[in-house]
Amino acid sequence: MVKKALYWMPVFLACGFPLTSFAHDNAPATPASASKKTFPSDEAPAELTTYGSGWKAKGSSSLRFFGFKAYDITLWLPAAAAGNFSFTKPFALDITYTTNVTATDIDNTSLVEMSRISAATPDQVSAWSAILKNLFVDVKSGDRLIGVHVPAAGARFFLNGRLLGETSDASFSEAFFKIWLDPKARKTDLRAALLGL
Repeated sequence: MVKKALYWMPVFLACGFPLTSFAHDNAPATPASASKKTFPSDEAPAELTTYGSGWKAKGSSSLRFFGFKAYDITLWLPAAAAGNFSFTKPFALDITYTTNVTATDIDNTSLVEMSRISAATPDQVSAWSAILKNLFVDVKSGDRLIGVHVPAAGARFFLNGRLLGETSDASFSEAFFKIWLDPKARKTDLRAALLGL
């Protein structure tokens, strides 16, 4: 059983799956207020200063798969959001990986979940697939990926402090971040922890 879990883990733990997570997680997601250990830092990432000021962590959690931790994740909101999450305001997801994941796994699993959650035409799905392929690279344990949602302007992604890529496709940005933050997200306890519910 453990060997099978290890074999399939890279597929299910792609940035997308860490995102989506069909994984069974016996440990409940932990709200930020309950444990600071899951935060990458008490201080907002420097990459976020361009998109607002006074960034604060709304919530944080970890994703586990058969007992193995895939990553820690934090939702950051700027002061202008007044602590209220909305797709109409900037926000950022901050992921620190504890496993290696290929770009192909990130692309494929993200696209599956984006298509499942968001109503999309075949043309949109095709466009989103191209964006994912251009944006993401292989990640390794210890890498920190930050995705910033910029309302009506798309998304920016940073890997270990450098700009990884960006897109002006606002529909892509919303569909991508819904993987974690939409009521249809597969990992409902992780979503609740991020949103402080």
